[in-house]
Amino acid sequence: MDLTHKVAIVTGAASGIGAAIVRLFVEAGAKVVAVDTSTNLTRQVHSLAGGRHNQVRAVVGDVAREETAEAYTRAAIDGFGRIDVMINNAGVAVVKPIADHTPEEWDRVMNVNVKSIYWSARHVIPVMKAAGGGLFLNTGSISSVVGIAGQGAYGPSKGAVIQLTRQMAVDYAPFGIRVNAVCPGTVDTPMLRKAADDSGDAAGFLAGLERGHPIGRIASADEIAEFFLFLSSDRARFFTGAILMIDGGFSAQ
Repeated sequence: MDLTHKVAIVTGAASGIGAAIVRLFVEAGAKVVAVDTSTNLTRQVHSLAGGRHNQVRAVVGDVAREETAEAYTRAAIDGFGRIDVMINNAGVAVVKPIADHTPEEWDRVMNVNVKSIYWSARHVIPVMKAAGGGLFLNTGSISSVVGIAGQGAYGPSKGAVIQLTRQMAVDYAPFGIRVNAVCPGTVDTPMLRKAADDSGDAAGFLAGLERGHPIGRIASADEIAEFFLFLSSDRARFFTGAILMIDGGFSAQ
């Protein structure tokens, strides 16, 4: 798929799904503004881009804060002249029941996972309106649609992602702006591997996650990123307001 004439912003770009999206988009010819809190982001993004450094910009910032949305919007316009795709992928989780959350933990999860999409809409939607259209892709989760023990604020935050997606799709369709949510099952990322190691039984931890998916395994970051690539291509122009499960059958149970 050819994204040569597209400019994308990707949050949560330093690792996992976000890093895979940056790499695949650059390979497909897109210009990418990569956003993350990592202080090594420029080096990481250049590594993902291979020799195509002219196709990427790095913006270090916390997506829970409006100034980060201002910065990545400005970086896209100043660097590449437009914004075609906004990928709200950054997310955080606290693994405990809701009543055990501190107020600070609750607010942090909601601000990163939900309010960040509001900030992106506030700054990117006007740019897309002026250009005659664009695409938002919001990363949800299996926790968007089912209850999972210990998901605490994470589950409600990801539930909010799908309703934000539907609302934005309806509101902005008249302006040529499409909005979809991609909801992965468990994905093999550095964060997951750390959780497995922290469990004290990494093999057992991972095996349990694999058994939870009818397909019998968890996803790679690349295969999730490939779905984002398809949805950002001109082959997916009739998708909007869609809640797209890519979860190995988890939510079908």
